[in-house]
Amino acid sequence: MKKFYYLSNGRSALNYALDNLNLKKIDEILYPEYSCDVLFQYSKKNIHNYKFYKTKNNFFLSLDQLKKKITSKTKIIIVINFFGIKQNIGELYKLCKKKKILLIIDECHTYYDLNKSSDSDCDVKFFSPSKIFDQLNNGGVLQINNKSIKLNSMLKNSNYLINFFFKIKKKIKNNTLYEKYKFSKKRPLYEDKNYFKSKFKVNNYKLDKHNISSINSLNIKKENKNRIKNFKFWTLLCKKFKIKPLLNIKDIKHGCPLYFPAKCKLYKDTIKLYNFGWNNNIEIISWPTLHTSQKKNKRLINHWKKMIYFPMNKNYFDEKNLLL
Repeated sequence: MKKFYYLSNGRSALNYALDNLNLKKIDEILYPEYSCDVLFQYSKKNIHNYKFYKTKNNFFLSLDQLKKKITSKTKIIIVINFFGIKQNIGELYKLCKKKKILLIIDECHTYYDLNKSSDSDCDVKFFSPSKIFDQLNNGGVLQINNKSIKLNSMLKNSNYLINFFFKIKKKIKNNTLYEKYKFSKKRPLYEDKNYFKSKFKVNNYKLDKHNISSINSLNIKKENKNRIKNFKFWTLLCKKFKIKPLLNIKDIKHGCPLYFPAKCKLYKDTIKLYNFGWNNNIEIISWPTLHTSQKKNKRLINHWKKMIYFPMNKNYFDEKNLLL
């Protein structure tokens, strides 16, 4: 059994699920420590309790580390499939069912054919196709696999003004003049962990038929073929700059990845890469905008400082001069 709900974005899809799980004040949600602040943008009536579990430096799940954080208060575990990694969650899901814990998978870093999305590996999944595909104005998808989860909260119809706002914003961002203007300005402070904060909050609007149709008609095979070429190109660039790519191409073939992650040896090398990208009209960035409490974690911040992320949304592999 799997059922899909279409909302404005991925974080709204997660919030809609949490809104319907009847959590009590003492109940806890476990998140990976390397989590973006957008996962905590709940609606005002949902201020959830949460704890963090350790993540490996290559983003793969450590079941042993996760088990250490599970208590009698744990009601939900959230696992992120970072950049399209298919985490090995079979054993974890068995454990969750045994302990009556709901397992939620964050698939916002990749997108693939929803018909091929399994309904037997977790209780809930949520996606953010509008983050990955430039042609989409907005859109998040919530997948419910557990028939015991009843979504009682009503979703409002997305109105004309909301759709118009997203459409205009996307048109501006996709305009070549905007690109020239953006890169003519001073580069954002990607090296500052406190510089960024996501501006878009959750809402409970459902997508209209047009936007749902746009998501379901995406040419995923064509897009992923393009991103695999980018993957190979960024791998070559990593060799040029002597930095370490963190994914193997086999990890991402199932779907369209959001970013290509790599790790530098030194913090100053990440800054050089940010400058290199900005000077060549390529937005190489830092990620994530960590939860406030995690910015005090020295081990995590040290890892964050050495991480960079190459974009995957254009034909960067045509920029052969970058490799000269």
